[in-house]
Amino acid sequence: MCGRYANYIRDLGDWEKILGDWPDDIALGYNIAPTQTVPVFIDDKDQHKGMGMRWGLVPSWSKESAPKFATFNARSETVAEKPAFRTAWKKSQTCLIPALGYYEWKGEKGSKQPYFIRTKNSEPLVMAGLWDYWHGDDLELYSCTIITQPAAGQLTEVHDRMPVTLELRQAEVWLKDGINRFNLIVKQQHTDRLDIYPVSKTVNLSTSEGEGLISRDVNL
Repeated sequence: MCGRYANYIRDLGDWEKILGDWPDDIALGYNIAPTQTVPVFIDDKDQHKGMGMRWGLVPSWSKESAPKFATFNARSETVAEKPAFRTAWKKSQTCLIPALGYYEWKGEKGSKQPYFIRTKNSEPLVMAGLWDYWHGDDLELYSCTIITQPAAGQLTEVHDRMPVTLELRQAEVWLKDGINRFNLIVKQQHTDRLDIYPVSKTVNLSTSEGEGLISRDVNL
């Protein structure tokens, strides 16, 4: 799963051409948690559009703006069938959710060690997502979910799930024809491009913030 991540990205690098329309009215951070508003990119009439969305998808048919069940992750194996996600899937409402990296925890309950996972070249780690639009009597809401799959490679040492991530060449495919190419994208995950290292348990508290959260814990 992916339940916490950092999106304070200073340099887009080669991703500039896709993520260049970065929404500048959204607060970024090093400890992003579900229900927060995050930058998300969609294909809007063949243009890359950046906008803020609630992390935790609210299906268009929901009677409430905050579902009682968790929707911040969608399993690749069931995303096309699960009621919360299947409408967005059928409409091909794919999106990119950029991050600096994400956190996972390893160990026994009560003593789990957090790890930070990012690209070795420090470029954005871009995750595949779905988005949906919900509206009530006096509220309009765009929301998103991160798609996950069984962990592979070195990530299996930390957790049994991982987000579906996209390399630059895959991002356009995901936005344009992602639903039809999804199985291929899932199979083309290159975990050897990732750096995984332990960080301070300070990140365990969701209100903790700051660049220090992603610093390597040299005491381990």
